[in-house]
Amino acid sequence: MKLRSAVSAVALALVSVCSAQAAVYTYTGNIAEFDYINSAPTRIVAHFEFDFANSPMADYDIYALKSWDVSYGGIKLSSAAGNGLLNNFTFDADMNVTGWFFNASDSLDYAQYTQNIQSLSENFIFFAPNEAHDIILDTAGSAAVYRNQGSWSVAPSVPEPATYLMLGLGLAAVGFASRKRQG
Repeated sequence: MKLRSAVSAVALALVSVCSAQAAVYTYTGNIAEFDYINSAPTRIVAHFEFDFANSPMADYDIYALKSWDVSYGGIKLSSAAGNGLLNNFTFDADMNVTGWFFNASDSLDYAQYTQNIQSLSENFIFFAPNEAHDIILDTAGSAAVYRNQGSWSVAPSVPEPATYLMLGLGLAAVGFASRKRQG
């Protein structure tokens, strides 16, 4: 009986830890067709970790982000570096990305950016259907892919240390309660 209670408590704790994790959405663009920035064309790669629980404007497809980063060749922009991001995402019922727009800039003042990375999906009205664009700009030139949208993948994020602390405290409480019952 005691073993079954302990196993149930551990299983419940692990399920709650796993369900509390957010997912990291990764966008991988196509190789640039026109590249005046890098000698070897590369891809846009972007990571977004959404805070779905705390997104008051979700009805307007505006979701709060816990973190993000976007890179192309030597251009790397992120929330950790204090760079700016304009974004709009739509999701289906399974929380897969169905439409997106993001524009990362090295400045929060978008009129003054010197490095800019954006991706436009076919689901928004800026371009014709199935005409997704990846556009990368900096002071020296630009790179672009037209009519080829990139791909999305989703992976669970690594739990924060506080999550492990809560798991440990919960297991300690179960152990303490079990020992108290025994003697």
